[in-house]
Amino acid sequence: MWWLDFKEPYWLLLIVPWAAASAWYVFGRVYRREAAIAVSSRSIVTKRRSFRERTYRYLPILRALSALFLIIALARPGKGVDFSSVKHQGIDIMIALDVSPSMSSEDFQPKNRLAVAKKAVKDFIKLRKNDRIGLVIFSGEAYFQCPLTLESEMVGDIVEETDFDSADKDGTAIGEALALSAARMAESKAKSRMILLLTDGMNNRGIVDPETASKMCAELGIKIYPVGIGKKNVRVPFFSRMKVYRDHYDPESLKKMAEVTGGKFYSAESGSVLWENIKDIDRLERSEFEVRHYHEFYDRFQVFLFIALGLFLTEMLLRSAVYRKIP
Repeated sequence: MWWLDFKEPYWLLLIVPWAAASAWYVFGRVYRREAAIAVSSRSIVTKRRSFRERTYRYLPILRALSALFLIIALARPGKGVDFSSVKHQGIDIMIALDVSPSMSSEDFQPKNRLAVAKKAVKDFIKLRKNDRIGLVIFSGEAYFQCPLTLESEMVGDIVEETDFDSADKDGTAIGEALALSAARMAESKAKSRMILLLTDGMNNRGIVDPETASKMCAELGIKIYPVGIGKKNVRVPFFSRMKVYRDHYDPESLKKMAEVTGGKFYSAESGSVLWENIKDIDRLERSEFEVRHYHEFYDRFQVFLFIALGLFLTEMLLRSAVYRKIP
């Protein structure tokens, strides 16, 4: 049974006494068995034996097999950790999500910019079933959250748990977020790679500016698809007061990033992004890659237990009905 694994293999040691008992019965009870009634000559019992008489001696084989399958069932046979390979065709997408304080702007009552951005990301993920998706969040610094993976539900869960507390340093380092996203895709062999950037568009932190990061992405063949979250001249919570940050939402800089890399700019000024209308991403050349899906241990002892029970009940039925002895 090379195709099975055993969770409690020590029970298989019972096969040794089972084999010894079976050998003792075969050679000691069947082939060397003496007649129950002594006769002077075999010619006295020349009457042809019936089928039941000829097969009765093999009836204990059912009990022996029943015991063998019971031993196997006790050893908990099953299928161990295994994997199956599935081929997918898709593109590599790194999502860069802004969690800076400016994303708390109250553009979309009762939701703020971050809530709208998170919804846009989750809606986007649902449409990219065959693409590998990763996640980077950023404020004053960029933080790597999830590598490229086909587990879109897991990425969605991470996005759902993301909040302003997920990043420590204040500010908006768009350039660093783009540089980190590109670095995490450097080893990717996909024919098409892109960064989905969701931010309000004003860079004010980081040692890498967005223009330099955009040019770097263009040289690596990575396209940037910025999504502008917000409106101009909105109220931004600042400590215990409300201040107005004029022109804090900067869609022009986002459009330049898209133009440099060959991507496309999208806006969420209305509170949502209609991803169903995006055709540019679907036109990108797809790559074929193999993904392994791992499976946990699955018990198969029930099959052997039912076989053991069936053989035992069959023997009992034959002994009581077909091979019944009359005292």
